[in-house]
Order: sequence, then C-alpha cells, then structure tokens
Amino acid sequence: MSRKLDELRARGQTQPGFIEGYEARDALVRMGDMLRQAREASGLTQQALARKIGMQQPAISRLESGFGPNGPELETVMRFVHGCDLELVLAVKPRAEVAADSERDTSFETTM
Repeated sequence: MSRKLDELRARGQTQPGFIEGYEARDALVRMGDMLRQAREASGLTQQALARKIGMQQPAISRLESGFGPNGPELETVMRFVHGCDLELVLAVKPRAEVAADSERDTSFETTM
C-alpha cells in the first residue's frame, strides 16, 4: 500500500467515527469479494449472472466491489447468491475481543 495512504489512515484514526466507518467499508469490500468468489465458483460471468437474475452487469460489478454508501439490501444479496445456485448462510457471533471476555455462547446462524 502507498505510504501516503498509510499516512492518511493513521491521521484519520484520530478523528471521531473514522474507525467505525473504516471497519464498515472493509466489511462491505470483504462481502463483495465473497460474492465474486461465489459467482466464479459457480462458473458464471457477471453478464451471465445478471441475465439469470434480471439485473444489469454493472449492478453485479458494484455488488462485487462493495460499492455504495450503505451496501446492498439483503434481498439483492439473496438474488445474487441464489442465482449462483447457492444458499446464503448468515451467522451472528460475538466480536473476538468480546468473546475472549465472555463464557456465554451467543452465536446464531440461519440459512436463506
């Protein structure tokens, strides 16, 4: 990564809300990468998946890049995943630092 970007990130971490916003954006980018991997594993191009689920190819590209201020709606992610002939599995678990401090199991999972 560039030194300038590293400097900007270090400076931003002192600003209120920066870390939360950075983590939220990172989560969207990671989800987009997961969606791209699912599509590729299904042997579909962006164009083929778009035709299959009634979306435009640029919308598929935006989903895979994590683009957008708030991320995609759950229904859109489900269309994408089902178009790849896969199931969407959601899980909720404690953050690593919280899990280390707690003995209770607060993990939940469902398949959609």
